[in-house]
Amino acid sequence: MQQVLVLAGLLLVFLIIHFATNFRFLTGRNMGIIVSHAVIPTFITWGLIFSFTSGMIDLSIGSIVVLASNFAGILGLKFGYVGLILGGLVAGVLLQALNGFVFLKTKIPPWVAGLGMAMIYESIGAVYSTAAVRSGGMVVSLGSQLRGLGQLPFNVLMLVPGLIAVYILFCRTSIGLNVRAVGSDLRVTKEMGIDPNRAKFLGMLVCGVFIGLGSAINQSYVGQLLPRTGLTTVSTIFQPLTAVLIASSMGAIFNVVIGVVIGTISLSALFNALTLLGVPSGTWQEVVLGMLVIAVTIVSMRGEEGVVK
Repeated sequence: MQQVLVLAGLLLVFLIIHFATNFRFLTGRNMGIIVSHAVIPTFITWGLIFSFTSGMIDLSIGSIVVLASNFAGILGLKFGYVGLILGGLVAGVLLQALNGFVFLKTKIPPWVAGLGMAMIYESIGAVYSTAAVRSGGMVVSLGSQLRGLGQLPFNVLMLVPGLIAVYILFCRTSIGLNVRAVGSDLRVTKEMGIDPNRAKFLGMLVCGVFIGLGSAINQSYVGQLLPRTGLTTVSTIFQPLTAVLIASSMGAIFNVVIGVVIGTISLSALFNALTLLGVPSGTWQEVVLGMLVIAVTIVSMRGEEGVVK
């Protein structure tokens, strides 16, 4: 019953937006654009639930996406779509493995260490970009090649196997169960014989898989992704983070894996609606996202006692 009420509420909001945008919102073409734009954040958010649930708040995700996307593009140009996907997967898993090693061995708070790793990864991207230009080339560009994975309907179809894989891993395997146990009560987890560090590390590896897949789709969609510096990649985590919080706030109504899909599509619809209403992107849309992060955090953390990390 609660699921029906939530979905009915979303439909009511969408209808209101449809009227406010002069009937441009709930068109078949526009809904396809909304879902298409939600695909990449969905894969990244699915990855985040494996790391964030165990308390590994990694703020270097955006910089990993940039590096993994470029690596996916390099292998894609050599080996086609297989190289594109494998390149994203390899880069995503290896960089998350490195992060997991640093976080767990140094015992520095993950969000602090993540900022340091983000600066390192951004610098690597900048060095790669500079070297490419000096050699007379440019940062990897797909041009008109390998663009199908990031376009309708193929990107949306990727959500189906992704959803099944995430559900099985998070809800039906020891990896997901241990990650949830560590995030729930560390003392009880140790008494159950679960190694918290191993659970966190495996969770980050799985996170790397989905970030890598999202990066491959992202490279196919944009064609060329330029490296960024100055911790500007950190801002790219805000939308997936909001989706995680939305999924958490609906935990009593929907499975978190389904909640992620609802969250990312809702956010994509929100920004689409703001654009149709003439709200400038990069300014007021960011204000709306910031307010939404605060509001959803309040809702998702209601009932929590003590310090929320």
